Order: sequence, then structure tokens, then C-alpha cells
Amino acid sequence: MRCWHATSAMSVRSGIAVVSIAGLGVLAVGCATATEPSEPSVPSSRAAPSSTTEATTLPAPAPGERWLRLSPEQGTPGTKVSLDVACLDALGTVHSPVLDVGPLAGNPDGHQPWHQFGTATVHSDGAPGRYTVSATCGTGQVSATFTVIPR
Repeated sequence: MRCWHATSAMSVRSGIAVVSIAGLGVLAVGCATATEPSEPSVPSSRAAPSSTTEATTLPAPAPGERWLRLSPEQGTPGTKVSLDVACLDALGTVHSPVLDVGPLAGNPDGHQPWHQFGTATVHSDGAPGRYTVSATCGTGQVSATFTVIPR
């Protein structure tokens, strides 16, 4: 940006607009005068401080995206397992032949109602092997695999 100042009919002085943003977001503009047009400015080698804000919540899954995650993904009989389920449509009951699944619940403030959490416990008589954990999500299904390992 350039500022132009006429000091007489025969002479024109130019200046460069100086724009700075203060830490609180206040914009200040000023013009400096010069006797001759100035050369293009060279960027300063000093980097301006920046701040980034990271999201603290997960965004809603994209249409058709859904998941069922288990943590841990393996354990012995009696192991507690955390469930993390995302479903934008109607979520059905989570089923497993080897896990006793408790109720799912969302955020108590009602945020992200599509994102549910719960816990499960590996059956005390769970035989070693791989088992599918699943639930309906609208007209589709979400699933994960849990492995029971020997004691």
C-alpha cells in the first residue's frame, strides 16, 4: 500500500504505509513521507509470533464414516475393555460372544451425541481366540476384533 502526499503542484512525495497488528488485535496504519519513491520493502527476517488453536473435540464423522474401537484390543478373562463408538445414524446394541458389554453413554452435556463410550469385561470363561464385536449403525454395521489371550 502506498500513501501519496502533494506538497506543491510540481512535487509529489510518497511514503509507504506501515501496518502493524498489536498483540491485542488493534490495527494501526500510518504513512511515512520520503523525498523519492521508495524501493519495495524486503521482508524482515524476524518471524511474527503466531498462535494456533487445536480442536479439543473430535469433528463429526463424515457421512458414511463410523467406527467401533476397543482398548485394549486383547486381554485375558476378566480384562476391562473401553469402547469408543461413532455413528451418525441410529446405533444398535453392541454384541460380542466374549465380552459383557455395559451401557454406552455420550457426553453428559449432550455434545457430540453421535460419539458414545462404554466399558466391557472379558467373560471369565472366555476361551483364547479372536472374536468379532459389532453393532448396527443405521443400515450398516460397525465392528472390531477382540483377542482373548491365555492367562
